[in-house]
Amino acid sequence: MAKSVTKYQDWCVYILLGTIVFYAGWLYRDFAQDDAFITFRYARNIAAGHGFVYNQGELTLGTTTPMYTLVLSLLQWVSGLDVWVLSHWVTICCLWMSGILLYQVGSASGVTIAVAVAFIFVTNPLLLSAIQMETFFLLLIFLLSLKTYLSNKLYLTGMLLGLLILTRYETAIFACILGLHYLVTQRKLPFWLSGTAIIFLGWVIFAWTTFGDVIPLSAKAKVTVLNAGDGYPFALGAVIWWLVYSGQMSWYYFYLPITVVGFYVLLTQWWQEEISYRLILVWTVVYFVVASFLAGSFTWYYGPLIPGLAILVVRSVEFLTKMVAKRLTLSTPARSQQAMLVITIAMVMLQVVSWSRGWVNHEGQIIDHRYATYRAAADWLNLHAEKEATLATTEIGIIGYYTPLKIIDLWGLVTPELLPWLAQGRVQTLNKAIEVYTPDYIFVHELILIEVLQSSPDYQVVADFGNGDYILYENK
Repeated sequence: MAKSVTKYQDWCVYILLGTIVFYAGWLYRDFAQDDAFITFRYARNIAAGHGFVYNQGELTLGTTTPMYTLVLSLLQWVSGLDVWVLSHWVTICCLWMSGILLYQVGSASGVTIAVAVAFIFVTNPLLLSAIQMETFFLLLIFLLSLKTYLSNKLYLTGMLLGLLILTRYETAIFACILGLHYLVTQRKLPFWLSGTAIIFLGWVIFAWTTFGDVIPLSAKAKVTVLNAGDGYPFALGAVIWWLVYSGQMSWYYFYLPITVVGFYVLLTQWWQEEISYRLILVWTVVYFVVASFLAGSFTWYYGPLIPGLAILVVRSVEFLTKMVAKRLTLSTPARSQQAMLVITIAMVMLQVVSWSRGWVNHEGQIIDHRYATYRAAADWLNLHAEKEATLATTEIGIIGYYTPLKIIDLWGLVTPELLPWLAQGRVQTLNKAIEVYTPDYIFVHELILIEVLQSSPDYQVVADFGNGDYILYENK
């Protein structure tokens, strides 16, 4: 009888998680970051038989997520559906399953805690900015590998970790954490990580023989730009995003002190904490430290921190609730748990409400403000440009997905020849692109680049988009 009650309880949690996540999927059905479309174009080219390329015939590794790219290409090849549609619902399903896995691995801490952590996790508003990116797929493989490790399915864990690293390289940190944990607790070498090594080595051989490099150009470009002082580093970006969301809903100001209290609770009760949560928190801290040195403030880079943040928030609420309960002599442990659950439900509802804020709301739909502009520019080019024409632009995602033209990326994400010039500034990079490629069209919105092209005798304005903020130039 107890088992049937538990299963019924579990299924109620799964259905509620799914209801919330799929509501988010419907609400954000027209949203995708510009960078996601870079991966989409790679996936579409692979499915069409053109190879692992962004521009047909050019072997460059411009996506940071080879595993997710291959998954999308396989799904498109099988289904024939648009990659954008596939990616949207794949990421939503991944978030749902990630919430379920986080609930399952935390159940030993108590049902109330596990439920609270799972719901605080899936409703975190920063996650929704990563819809259609590889972040949710990464979280799914991350939590699945944790579950198999805790279930002692070690060789399966090793293979999952290999797939995780191919989803994003920095997740090798988690493989090291699990390997070290196994070595310390079992006093045995983690030979099961051989599966991880074999999968990653296979990719290294393929990448080196195909692209001549293993490190994605997009990663190199972002590091170069960050080192040049353009953009915000990861740690500062975390503060900025916290302030952004706090400006939209004031209660987010409490997130920082709540997280600090959560750290205090975990440090003082570390060895009493469930092992699954401890491993997630170790990952959270190490990931944050490493990313603070290497990464920029792109929203989808913060996704791997959200499970740990959810744990800290819930442990903090639990601690504060118990502390208040001790002051009230009539309170009981059961009432304390009920109070914690009420507070958690309130936080979840506030986070769900905040979903509708922060991104551009156009005709009742949440979109990336650049989408309409880049889509219009792509439609113009498809109508007026020759098939063999080349286009130089600074953001290659949406516009590159909707036009088959050869793209010259002024950020160097798929154009390796421009990478060395990024550190010298935007103007020098544009001048080098004109010198080397003489692009047929140049599409820019940065004032400093517009000024360069206005003084150029070779380029003239042929169209403008986005209320005149985005200018398309053609080579005379």
